Amino acid sequence: MTDTPTKPLTPEQRIKELERQLKEEKQKSALFEAVIDVMRDEYGIVVKKPLGRSSRASKSKD
Repeated sequence: MTDTPTKPLTPEQRIKELERQLKEEKQKSALFEAVIDVMRDEYGIVVKKPLGRSSRASKSKD
């Protein structure tokens, strides 16, 4: 069983939790950017899509 709080979080607790999540996501983003840079610089692999293109927009023809 996990330690999930049964009471709703106070606004201050919620802000702290969201700040922690934001910090983790920023760290993940920095890691992914570093991996992409190494792939490009060391192996010549281009990973990023050109701006303005979305594969989802063309698929939503209902």
